[in-house]
Amino acid sequence: MHTDPQPRLHTSGVTFVQPAKHIKPIQFECSAVENLCARVHHSVSLFFSIRSSANVEQIFYDLKQGLSLTMSEHPIITGTLRQGDRGEFSVEIPPEPHAGAYFHFSDTSNDTRFPSFSELQECGFPYVDGDLDGLREFRPDPFPTSEDGQPTFVAKICHVRGGIVWTGSISHLISDLGLGTAVMMSWAKYTKQVTEAAGKPVAIPRHLPWPDRKRLLPDVQSLFRAEEIGALNKNLKPYTVLDPTDPDKMVDDMTNVFVKAHVTEANPDQLEYFLEPTSGIWRFTPSKLRAFTDAVRRVDPSVKLSNFDIVTAFIWQRLSMAKRGNSPGNEPQTAQIVTAIDVRRKLSPPLPATYLGACVDLVRVCADRDVLVPHQDPWKGISGIAKRVREFGTAWNEADYMEMLKVSLRTPMCPGLIPRGPIDMLVTEHSMFGLGLRADWGGELGRSVAFREPYISRETPQGEVIILPTQPNGDLDVIISAEEIVLERLMADVEMSTVCKNVCVRHNVLESFASMAMKKAKL
Repeated sequence: MHTDPQPRLHTSGVTFVQPAKHIKPIQFECSAVENLCARVHHSVSLFFSIRSSANVEQIFYDLKQGLSLTMSEHPIITGTLRQGDRGEFSVEIPPEPHAGAYFHFSDTSNDTRFPSFSELQECGFPYVDGDLDGLREFRPDPFPTSEDGQPTFVAKICHVRGGIVWTGSISHLISDLGLGTAVMMSWAKYTKQVTEAAGKPVAIPRHLPWPDRKRLLPDVQSLFRAEEIGALNKNLKPYTVLDPTDPDKMVDDMTNVFVKAHVTEANPDQLEYFLEPTSGIWRFTPSKLRAFTDAVRRVDPSVKLSNFDIVTAFIWQRLSMAKRGNSPGNEPQTAQIVTAIDVRRKLSPPLPATYLGACVDLVRVCADRDVLVPHQDPWKGISGIAKRVREFGTAWNEADYMEMLKVSLRTPMCPGLIPRGPIDMLVTEHSMFGLGLRADWGGELGRSVAFREPYISRETPQGEVIILPTQPNGDLDVIISAEEIVLERLMADVEMSTVCKNVCVRHNVLESFASMAMKKAKL
């Protein structure tokens, strides 16, 4: 007797998407600043609620057609990374049929052990690490690396019961937030057009001009000799030039970018666990954020402080306290934080609005460590720190920036420049992604209800803060990455919990979900 096989709990697949029209093959160098960017594929995830009756195959097909049209407008996402002898990168747009990108798909909707969309929503969408939180179904696999021959872009959708999780990943070697935002908006626009056309042809967009990266590739004559690097490091205060002839010092420079957590726990067996970097999400609800920022602004109404200034100041103070624990460690007396600012419009003449290559600079603000110690009047203390944060980029100088780019092109290895530490944290504000978050994808997808930036195939930083765009319901979510002991201290921090609440700290979501389901079954 013939029996039907049991249905597969998970299905998956991948297709290679090509641009809707021919793209002329080309190869171009990444700019000096792009070669200084982190060698990662930066990932963003959108969460869409869909009806149980939705045709998911049609959604995937419409997204595939929308991606093809997006590639015609932004062909750099069809490219391949190429690497030179120093480690510097360029991008090759190969001839047909090799130009394109992989678009992955998986379906977990038949697996009751996998959380549904509503269950993920109830838990605050706890997606912070595509490798270590049990949600690998959401990430493309294989995932590209920053090596010769790897793609500049990859994407995936995962169907869960009641929803779609969309993830797109773009190499940081070809852009900053600008391109990622543009790709999200274009993909949404063209997917909506495809859906509404219902099989009829859709106009193919024109190819935007290739960014002229020559402005950010200043001419240099020769590489630095080993003896020149030592002299440079005495004067180049914001950065450290790595010296490949002194491997021990190079490792020391790279491992001391961030202030280290002070651990006094007696059990040495726990030390490795306490110092393991991890990530968590903290949430400022609209009402709490408004009450908090209003209280800080009332301290000195004559100074205009943005939400970014105030939130950054608060997290800087709490993170600094969590790093030191119950007693001061060996952190430097001068505390400093770093952020990336967009300098397209600061250059003279400014770069055009269509320039979507990376164009950022790292700027820092400093304060005496004692300033970060909580004040008797907490709002007065945060106000004072926020005034320092407000100074980010005010002293930016184009000549210094261009000189830094020249230095980066002369280092024996690439990247050969790193921020000089130790810094308390690298903070980045990603409100620009809000344009992509609010985009209308049409049809069953519509607009997404949540946004995440998971770490995928990359090391977790020991002091990074990412301020996400405001969620559609008004929540402001912040990702904090630091040592395990630091996040444990933040979760126990009364001042922290007064202003914002912890959504999650990196954990195996599937195991946690299974445990909750078991408890419910016993009730």
